[in-house]
Amino acid sequence: MSSLKYRRLRFMLCVILLGGFWRLYERYVWMSFRGFSIVVDEPEIERRFWDVLPERYIRFWPLFIRGSLEVGDFLEKTLPVFVRTRMTGFGSFATDIKLLSPWLLVEWRNAIWCVAKEGRMWNVGDENIKVRGMEIPKKPLWKISSGSEELSLPGGVFPLIFSTDAIENFLLKFGDSPWFGYVSEIVVDHRVGTELFKLVLIRGRQEFHILIQEGKYEARDITIALEDVLEELFKEGGNYYVDATYNNKIVVSDLPLSGTIGVSR
Repeated sequence: MSSLKYRRLRFMLCVILLGGFWRLYERYVWMSFRGFSIVVDEPEIERRFWDVLPERYIRFWPLFIRGSLEVGDFLEKTLPVFVRTRMTGFGSFATDIKLLSPWLLVEWRNAIWCVAKEGRMWNVGDENIKVRGMEIPKKPLWKISSGSEELSLPGGVFPLIFSTDAIENFLLKFGDSPWFGYVSEIVVDHRVGTELFKLVLIRGRQEFHILIQEGKYEARDITIALEDVLEELFKEGGNYYVDATYNNKIVVSDLPLSGTIGVSR
């Protein structure tokens, strides 16, 4: 048998097999969905899921396996959600869609970003990303260096671009302090190779500007000292500038009327 005849015969056999397979499917629909459930925090997200899932994927579940991955990837890039689809039986599936966990509010590159604990971020000002039921932290607002202004940013929701190591270390040391809940703004800067944190603390009518520098203290010592100093200042009233960047001491002075923090000496 010539190679040409052999290829034609093989082609015809494939066509017959595929045709027979399709006729069986049309008769018994054995590859259609047997069941599907979706667990989602917000109904609007479920509607979005069905809007972007092509109908043909529901009629033939092997296609749904691939399609669900594509839809999940699309939703995770456009909404602050985590999407996973699993097979629960032959032709049965379940999709879980969970909201991300907002963690930090960060000013970076002249925009305000929400950083989730899952390591993703999005522009708070983007109306297309807002989801009902998601609580974005209102404070403190962390201000960090922009880095390269030439770096182009993707739209939607994307993996974290800047490092949050300094913020994590700071929160580990001071996040549980009784005064931390009054902090409205924190600037993360550098001085002589170490992180310098400039805090604005508002308590009632009192305002405090506080400087804390890494490497100038033992974390436990400065935590206790700051708690004692601030507790006394809360009782006295007034506005204060608290400088904890010295070794083994905290310097307190009246806050200038301009409300600016001088960080150079």
